[in-house]
Amino acid sequence: MGIQENKPSSIPSPKWEIPDSWAKNGRCPACGAMNLKVTHLPDLADYLSCTKCEIAFEVENGGRYIRLKYIPDALEFVDAALHNRWVEASRLSAIISEKRAPVQEKKTPPQPSPILSEEDVWNRALRMYQLGNKPRMIQLMLIQSGMTQEQADAIFAKLKIVAEQDAQQQNKKFWTVAGISIFLIVLVMCSWTYMSGNLSVLLGTTTVTPAPTVADQPSAVSMLINLMPEDIKPDLMDLPDTKVEENHGPGKSACPATPSSAAELFGGTPQLWTRDANEFPSWQMISASASVTVSVPEGMTAGYVDNKSFTLLSVHGPATIHNANFLVITCD
Repeated sequence: MGIQENKPSSIPSPKWEIPDSWAKNGRCPACGAMNLKVTHLPDLADYLSCTKCEIAFEVENGGRYIRLKYIPDALEFVDAALHNRWVEASRLSAIISEKRAPVQEKKTPPQPSPILSEEDVWNRALRMYQLGNKPRMIQLMLIQSGMTQEQADAIFAKLKIVAEQDAQQQNKKFWTVAGISIFLIVLVMCSWTYMSGNLSVLLGTTTVTPAPTVADQPSAVSMLINLMPEDIKPDLMDLPDTKVEENHGPGKSACPATPSSAAELFGGTPQLWTRDANEFPSWQMISASASVTVSVPEGMTAGYVDNKSFTLLSVHGPATIHNANFLVITCD
């Protein structure tokens, strides 16, 4: 109705060349946005476009009418009324509003979210756990999504069992690797005694003050050190105390593939890190002199020799180990 009443008396012709200043200073006749874009075509009339509502239109040469050249999907309801038709620029916004109202009334109300089965809820919770979320956090998120307290508690109990099983599996992997790695640590200590000229003392071919009983010592490194007389013990006895900060380390990370990536993730230099060639992916760090600060990512386990007691200890990431010299980290 409004379009017919305001149609021009004769067919307008589009303005062939539109000045760039029109795009900079003009407003979109549909949404009112500024800073339009002008497109210059070699064989066709120029046209303006709006980056906000995405309409494109030609301008009448010397008049007040425009013709839509492109109508975006969001305004497809006016396509039938405005396709290839000239309308007053000042009327375009009102025409869009008039056509929009009936369309909105026809829209169907939003459908309620489908009710998930117990199996679907459990699979969703398990995926959230596998992405690194803790069971308690998953329980809270389920409650916030509309699940009852009883349902969320049941999911939490099942996830807690899964987390405990994962921790046991991780420990099994760790101790398998640690058993191999501690042997390598002992080899390093033996190499030190050989290079320092004290191998004969260690083998018992030189008479020395009897060493204390080592049958009950907690680690192979401790056993080896106690075999050495006080006057020829290595500088390992003067290493700084090993300290651990639990729950303070990197988030979940993939197992490094190279010594350089291991040093970037864990700390130290690439020369310190050696990858184990066994069924469980792991990295060893042996530094017989300088102590290193090592970062243990979430989900990984580190076994280390305490510099004070020389016992083999372990910690689950995320964690930070200060003053570490003999250490192995197992990945997931």
